[in-house]
Amino acid sequence: MRPLFPSNWPFCAGFSPFTEHLSIRGEDDNNINPTSPFRDDFGNINVVENFAKSLQHQLEGFNDEGEGDAQYDTDGSFFDINNYAEFDEDDFIDWYENSDDNNIASNQRKKRAANRYGYEFGVIVESNWYQKFLRPEICQRTYEESMDESSQFRCLFHMPLLKIDELVHLFLSSGWICPTKHCCGHNTLSIRAELLVMACLHVLGLAIPFGALSHNTNISTLEHCKFFHTFITKMHSVCDNYIYLPKYQQELDEIMDRYNDMGLPGCGGLIDVVHVKWSQCPAGDANCCKGKESHPSMAWEVISNNTCKIIGISYVQFGTRNDKHIVKIDKNVAKIRDGWFSQVQWEYNDMHFNVMTETGVYLICDGGYLRWPVLMCPYKHASIASREGYFSTKVEGACKDVECTFGILKKRWRILDYGICFYDIKVGNKILVTCCILHNMMLSKVQDDLVTPPVSHGIPTDGSGMWLEASSDVPAAVMSNKRWLAACWAKRRGALVDHLHMSIKQRG
Repeated sequence: MRPLFPSNWPFCAGFSPFTEHLSIRGEDDNNINPTSPFRDDFGNINVVENFAKSLQHQLEGFNDEGEGDAQYDTDGSFFDINNYAEFDEDDFIDWYENSDDNNIASNQRKKRAANRYGYEFGVIVESNWYQKFLRPEICQRTYEESMDESSQFRCLFHMPLLKIDELVHLFLSSGWICPTKHCCGHNTLSIRAELLVMACLHVLGLAIPFGALSHNTNISTLEHCKFFHTFITKMHSVCDNYIYLPKYQQELDEIMDRYNDMGLPGCGGLIDVVHVKWSQCPAGDANCCKGKESHPSMAWEVISNNTCKIIGISYVQFGTRNDKHIVKIDKNVAKIRDGWFSQVQWEYNDMHFNVMTETGVYLICDGGYLRWPVLMCPYKHASIASREGYFSTKVEGACKDVECTFGILKKRWRILDYGICFYDIKVGNKILVTCCILHNMMLSKVQDDLVTPPVSHGIPTDGSGMWLEASSDVPAAVMSNKRWLAACWAKRRGALVDHLHMSIKQRG
């Protein structure tokens, strides 16, 4: 006859069905209680103890031949030991699930204490920001005042209300903001979407914690936190609509003509690396991110034009990566070096006033980059009275435009200046891309205020513990023909020096 229960069942470890009594050891027997695991699994040991007592009571009439007399159970029901001989695990589980004691035990779960102060859903039309900026009576005045950079609205949200409406329309039309139980009407949903977007701009512009937003919007802090991540994720998904290299020859000619007026023909933009402080960098990865800065940082390579518009941005890299390494894996630089930009022709004057033709657009950079024909940097230690010194002065003056872009970006969106307080490096990358998109959206307003444009001003890496979607491995084709690239770079830079020198003679 098979045993009543498997020997590994915890409440059966202290007895045998062929003995005359059931023994469940407690603290007095070697401090071992075999029912403890069962107590942890089922939460109520009374069910097991009652069943064991019932079984012990029926086993009292069990004889050596394995025959038992039919008896009555403790609750008066008929009990036959022969039936228990065929009892298996599935039968016990069914018995346990259908037992009254188990139902009572599940109903005896500890009730959560009531909140001292009940949570009330705020009315968004009674929020501070709505009453002060978005009410129909004063909305038109807000549109006008928000165009002024010194207005209170711009100090809080760093964008005019007209641009905020564009963002709200984008999110509503794309279905990124959905109706809720307490906000299902079209007008109410629009107001709620506007408050959520304004809160995200408030966080990006002033590095305000999420807990300081609910009293101005009557929206919970958790809702603001969730929507902020949705905001940067969706903005990152539409990055190609706002940050892109020139797609057509006409767009590129507009940029090259402005640099041609400066004496730098063939220039298609400026390039440099920006570092942003990473306040919540994992402790184990601090050494991987602490480069020239005294704190952990993340680095991006940015390409801009002379109007401070960002036309290219690389994926995030560790702060220890220098400019020479990042430029090798930057996809935007690879497009300019190998794409249709490499077939663009431009003209310059040689020392004999002959018009010469050169092929391939180049980017102006500082002295920390590689000697590639696609990258043009100033001379080091050149006399200002020499031709090389004058050329270096022009190039350094043009380089200030990209530095000015970084300054505008960090001062408008203070979260980049104070430090990104998020643990995930992907979130940091989305935040910077979002700030760059908002920066480009603001350029139409900035350029209207200017009389003339300022034309003369990571797969998990080994041991790092952080995830980089962009590869950090340098392509083999980039590492080959270093001498040939350096020779082409020197020849092109010399031609630009001669062109600038002869242009001065022509004007003189």
